[in-house]
Amino acid sequence: MNLTRSYQLQIEPNFHKLEDLRYASSRYMLYLQHFVTQLYYASVRFFSTKGMGSLANQAQKQAMGIIAGEKERIKEVGGKSNCPQVRFNACPGVIQESKGTVYDYWIRLTSQWKNKILIPAKSHRKLNDKLRNGWDLSNHCEFFKAKNDKWYAKVFVTKLYIKASPKTETLGVDVGIKRGVCRSDNYVGRNLYDIIKIEKEAQAERSRQGYKKKNFKTKLKQQLDVEVNGCFTRCKNLSTNLAVENPKILANLKLRKLNRWARSYFANRIIIRAKELGVFIATINPAYTSITCSNCGHTDKQSRVNRDIFICVGCGYTLHADLNASVNIAQKGQEKVNKYYTPVKAPIELSPLEGRK
Repeated sequence: MNLTRSYQLQIEPNFHKLEDLRYASSRYMLYLQHFVTQLYYASVRFFSTKGMGSLANQAQKQAMGIIAGEKERIKEVGGKSNCPQVRFNACPGVIQESKGTVYDYWIRLTSQWKNKILIPAKSHRKLNDKLRNGWDLSNHCEFFKAKNDKWYAKVFVTKLYIKASPKTETLGVDVGIKRGVCRSDNYVGRNLYDIIKIEKEAQAERSRQGYKKKNFKTKLKQQLDVEVNGCFTRCKNLSTNLAVENPKILANLKLRKLNRWARSYFANRIIIRAKELGVFIATINPAYTSITCSNCGHTDKQSRVNRDIFICVGCGYTLHADLNASVNIAQKGQEKVNKYYTPVKAPIELSPLEGRK
């Protein structure tokens, strides 16, 4: 199975090429929304695009993928479905290496009139590191418009990976805002409220000086990425699985916007990195994990005293609330592994003297 990563490259088109890119992108988005709407309500798999050009053909292929993804989401999560709305601005292209120029790549754009336009682009360190480590660059790419009104190219790298085997023990992770990331090995992360407070004060100072505000989620992402690396380091040392909350279910929960974003971002990052690092991941339903006692299994809302304290009304067991939730997540993850998979016991390392015997 192939693992895919995406990176964005800075493109440097001249005025005429930029105008062609803008027009081709607008036409592509019109085609895409048209085919998404038609395929969602129609009983056929596809429509004929004869005489409409390559943009319409590529838009219909992407629309078929969007419809298939929507059906898969409804099948897994449930709930009502509606016709998907296309909210991004992109256009497909083909990337090829540049030789004899100061640029690293040429990205070919096919316009509405079937004209082929070459737009130069430069690489960067992260992409070069992936290519040196055995990742292959796909010839397919996408042009997209960022929030700063600049155009970039999104390129994709792929690598063949081996599916991880499940272990006999599981490490559970719970994410919140008050205490950040908590693990079932009694680890309590940094308070994310402190980061938010510092960033809001910095934004107020930038606003006072007349500078443009920055997104304070950047610092939160950096801290969550540090916690992700810590989780995988712990899993490697203990030779365990990793259990997290299902991000698709988290997206439908009625939580505070920032809390839902942090939990979804962390879960998605964990799932992506697990495939790359070879750690078996188990996604579980987060229902009742915060109000269930990890000691006796009793479920009661009264046990959750506040955001930090959990006191079971059944057995009196006292623990940090997020640590209690992480233990429940670990137990649910291991139950799922035992039910659907065959765990592999970790090898026992012998000392040199024991090996001689």
